[in-house]
Amino acid sequence: MTINQTEKDNLYKGLGLFLEGFRAYIISLLMQNSGDAWADAFKDTLSIQQKENWEREIENGIAPENMIDFHHLKFFAIGNKDLLRPDFGRKTNNVPSWLSDIADVRHKVAHFHEITKNEATKAWIDMETIANHLKMPELEAEIIKLKENKTVAAETKKEETKAAVAAPASVTMPWFRVVKPHLDIREGRLDESVFAANLAEVALGTGREIYANPILFFEKTFFTSGLKTIAKTVIKGLNGQEDAENRVMSLQTGFGGGKTHTLISLFHLAKLGKNAVGSESVKELIEATGNPEFDTANIAVFTNTTNDPANGRTTADGVHIQTIWGELAYQLGGKEVFEIVRKNDEQMISPAGLFKQVLEKAKPALILIDELADYCVKASARKVGSSTLADQTISFMQELTEAIAGTNNCVAIITLPASVEEVGNTAQAHQILSSLEKRVRRIGADTKPVADEEIYEVIRRRLFEDIGDAAQIEAVASKYMQTYQENWMEMPTHATQAGYKDKIKKSYPFHPELIDVFRIRWASNHDFQRTRGVLRLLAAIISDLWKRQQSLTGANLLIDAGDVNFANLDALSGQLKRLYGNGFDAVITADVSGSTSNSFKIDQNKNEYGKYCLAEGIASVILMNSFGTDGANRGVSVKDIKLNLLEPEGFNHNSVNGALDEMESAGYYLYYAQSGQDKRYWFHTKPNINILINQVKGDISPTDCEAEIMRRINEKSRSVQPFNVLVHPTGDVPEQQKLTLVVLNPQFHADESSPAENTRKYIEQIATKKGNSERIYRNTMLFLGVANHGLTLLMVAVKEYIACKKISDEYNSQLERDQKEELRKKIEDAGKQVDTALVNAYSTVLKFSVKNGLQTFTVKQFRETLDGQINYNVFDALKTEEWLLDKVGMGTLRNNNLLPTVEQSIKVKDIYEAFIRFDDKPMITDAEAVKASLIKYCFEGQICIAAGDGKEFTKYYLKENVPFLDVGDSSYWLLDKSLKPAPAPIETPGPIPPTPPIGGGETTTDPTPVDGTVKEFENITISGSVPLDRYTELFNYFITPFAMNGNKVDIEVSFKIKASESSPLTEAKQQYKSAKEAAKQLGLKFEEKPK
Repeated sequence: MTINQTEKDNLYKGLGLFLEGFRAYIISLLMQNSGDAWADAFKDTLSIQQKENWEREIENGIAPENMIDFHHLKFFAIGNKDLLRPDFGRKTNNVPSWLSDIADVRHKVAHFHEITKNEATKAWIDMETIANHLKMPELEAEIIKLKENKTVAAETKKEETKAAVAAPASVTMPWFRVVKPHLDIREGRLDESVFAANLAEVALGTGREIYANPILFFEKTFFTSGLKTIAKTVIKGLNGQEDAENRVMSLQTGFGGGKTHTLISLFHLAKLGKNAVGSESVKELIEATGNPEFDTANIAVFTNTTNDPANGRTTADGVHIQTIWGELAYQLGGKEVFEIVRKNDEQMISPAGLFKQVLEKAKPALILIDELADYCVKASARKVGSSTLADQTISFMQELTEAIAGTNNCVAIITLPASVEEVGNTAQAHQILSSLEKRVRRIGADTKPVADEEIYEVIRRRLFEDIGDAAQIEAVASKYMQTYQENWMEMPTHATQAGYKDKIKKSYPFHPELIDVFRIRWASNHDFQRTRGVLRLLAAIISDLWKRQQSLTGANLLIDAGDVNFANLDALSGQLKRLYGNGFDAVITADVSGSTSNSFKIDQNKNEYGKYCLAEGIASVILMNSFGTDGANRGVSVKDIKLNLLEPEGFNHNSVNGALDEMESAGYYLYYAQSGQDKRYWFHTKPNINILINQVKGDISPTDCEAEIMRRINEKSRSVQPFNVLVHPTGDVPEQQKLTLVVLNPQFHADESSPAENTRKYIEQIATKKGNSERIYRNTMLFLGVANHGLTLLMVAVKEYIACKKISDEYNSQLERDQKEELRKKIEDAGKQVDTALVNAYSTVLKFSVKNGLQTFTVKQFRETLDGQINYNVFDALKTEEWLLDKVGMGTLRNNNLLPTVEQSIKVKDIYEAFIRFDDKPMITDAEAVKASLIKYCFEGQICIAAGDGKEFTKYYLKENVPFLDVGDSSYWLLDKSLKPAPAPIETPGPIPPTPPIGGGETTTDPTPVDGTVKEFENITISGSVPLDRYTELFNYFITPFAMNGNKVDIEVSFKIKASESSPLTEAKQQYKSAKEAAKQLGLKFEEKPK
């Protein structure tokens, strides 16, 4: 009893998978024993005839790993039992017999012989047993599945049903639970030959099973519209149903455009003939082409490697062939048919009218000619009389096309390159291609094998066993579209439109941008094969992710560019270097991927990025998009980066901006430029300024950083107004009668909770001692110190700034123009970073008193610069914390025994000095705090102020203003208000006589009313110019009296500050900067008149 067509197809496929797996095992085993000489070791086990064939195929350029075939396996097993014994043990002697039986079945299947159920069962058992011994569980599972006729779709459906039990229907699943890669991808067998379709090897019966085995090949082939059209024409032509003008076709597409894959499809289809009918693997194609009416076609294949133009080739039966007409005749009909054109081949002269005889003897015949232009370029070097072999070959194309047009049941497919660059950009290559195009197109019809929109299906069919459940794909696409539309302002416009959802569904499980970056950007390089190259790179990415699926972060609904780990992908990084230069090896290592890369370090330092491997993902997107565009469109925009990486319920899009900011500062080879409202990023092999900065950083010591910190503090201290600033004074610090802020050296750590011991000692020494004597004024000094957490960041920022400045000073002549501009911006940015870090670091305020010891508090509001921080935030915080008083309350005076009694008056100067001398008292902002408070209490009638020597007083003030009060003047006293003498009675004046006018004339009257009425005013306005030395009187007469009495005082000021010869006004002066900043803070208009 024989097996049916489906069982035969499954067996054919299983045999192909087995050979691929066993080939890999043989090579691995022999390499362990013989190293790079493994191929010679393998050949030594073969029969004499097999050795001769092996050597001939090696001479023809076939890779040894692709030459291992079923009929070799028995001989290998016999000759290498010692190597096989560790895996097969006591069954080692059975292995040659198992392999022999498998080879016999394979021979029958390949030649369309009937297979009995017993033969098939024995082959299945043998393959399953060997896979089990070799510990190849994936291969064993595939063999069992095929043996039991379990389709991929059924298996996938079963897995999805299991997953659905554990999760609601609305829950989307990771791609690796929806689709399954082909076995070779899952096992990582991804050498170049897996994706390098070779028509010549297929014709010889060698090469990878994925191409040589028709069932395996068609299972992984998407039947494009172009392929169906071509195949239909071929089948009709071989059936004798196609017109003459349609039986010669030229395929002219770009490098990697699908030509070779199409030719292999036609080869297998013509070889199968009637046997294709009923085969599930080609059912869809046969439905488009119609049934073949021939058993099998004679096929001739000619490529640029079939026959060497200089030497020709000798066949296994001794025929020496030198030309394309000789090759085609021999392959179509052996020696007998070759004899028709033998003399033409020997003399290398194109036949004239003879080739129709060849076709008549060989039909149905299919001729496949690939890479003909490349062959002709080589053949142009061989002279034939006054012409060349290339000229004769081009002439033969006319003979061939006319012969096919005149012979039924014959078809020819000829491929030509889309551009001359693919064969050599020379005048000779141009002429050859032009001549071929004229002759082939005289009869041929041009067809495109793969349309642009079909590339997605081509990729999915080649890489995955099944494309997954349609409902799951729909759900994933919907979630992504919802995410893009919710973040529409952060997305490129096209990504939020309805058509993009269809693109996601077509490219699933890939993000469409990942496919397009290879298909469009990388394919712009003429050395990149559009289909083959994309397939190989995507296969490598899938294989890596499949192995790492348990450790992947995020939802993994699609495979996007952020999932690409260059450190794991030699195929991808190797292709990148081949296309764009070896310099990208350093780019990957330094910035993109791996534990030493800057992107990895950024992820490690921030959990918000690290849990998504965000910086590494961004770097991968940028690197892959660094090619294929120039000028204003160079690289990739921030919006496109987000499109590549954002996923439903993933990280916030703002994280991308944050990570990019850090990458700009850290990347050695990252470049960026503003493009409209967006930025564009790319990598280049030329190091940016960052790598030089990092090298210089190594030469910068902590002492250098501390010196720069102190320089900046000194510079900023000149603009501080509320305090007299001392920057880390050493030695004998003079008495300080004004409010003083001592800024400590960064070596003196001052965390709020636990200041360092050296900090305590330093502050206590300055606060209590003046040299060797006791300090008199102990209540004027505050200290500003650096907190540990801020110091680390400050040192990093300062080191960056010093490095940038050093490069500018020492390496400027060696930098290119764009690097100089980049460095200028970095110095500016680094300077701002230092200012910010300085403010954040110097956040601890300290005060020492004998009673309370060292007290601290932290300022938690920050300004951009240290002077602004001290002038506003530090000063305000001190008042808020009540460390500093800008007015003295009555309670404070009372609690500190600073109010007069009837028995004891108090000198105003003593009150002021009490606050600045004794550290058990509150600290005051300045003398004005005491002065203004005393004037207020005097005006309110709570105290009396008198001028005198303490015994006798010349003037008393109570319930009135005290003009010219000076709290440092010993002649002012505070008295109990009861001590003010009663005022003398005031006599009522009589009528005032008229005042005679000046210069005569009528008399005037005093406007003062004599009836006792008092005029009221809505407001009074005082204006005019005041001498600088009397400006304080403005407060004494116009502001303080009225403000303290409850009147609303609106103040309008106008200062005109004039330049002088000794003191010019320039924008570089600190006074100018401070005034401008103060005007800004107070909301005052600041006008300048240029000189």
